[in-house]
Amino acid sequence: MKQLLLAFALVATASGTAFAQRDAGAKARGDFFFYARSGESHVNAAHAHASHYHGYLGQTHRVSPTIARLSGTTLTHHIDSAQQHAQAMRDYFVDQNDTEPLATVDVIDKHLAAAKVHHAAAQAHATETPSEPAQAKAAIEAVQTSLDAAKKAHEELIKQQSTAKKPPAKKK
Repeated sequence: MKQLLLAFALVATASGTAFAQRDAGAKARGDFFFYARSGESHVNAAHAHASHYHGYLGQTHRVSPTIARLSGTTLTHHIDSAQQHAQAMRDYFVDQNDTEPLATVDVIDKHLAAAKVHHAAAQAHATETPSEPAQAKAAIEAVQTSLDAAKKAHEELIKQQSTAKKPPAKKK
């Protein structure tokens, strides 16, 4: 009986390890869904933070330099990370010789670049004219609009790829 339990435990451990290795290696293999979902997570995180910052800017009469710096760092991180994931999706499709989805990746890139420009404008307003938070607030609204569009494109791409016929696996 002990041997049977030990064998069962070994099989359960080995199969769990195999599943963990597949998930942990998804990024290294260029797995589209890892990049798409992770990129979308960064877009969502940037949007959530922009929403909090927008609310703050609507309530304050003077932008705190600390809040402007923290918001700047956070939004920059998430937008940059989303752009890196979009590039990884582009590389994946090029590597798979699948050019059709590249147009949607271009749309994602365009909206992320616009979010970055609007974010830079918000930061400039917040630091150069902290007593006028309405200007920074308007720029953050534009960030949110761009991120909404990037999120929509991400969702469309994930849906397309979920229903698309998968290309044959590459031969080594």
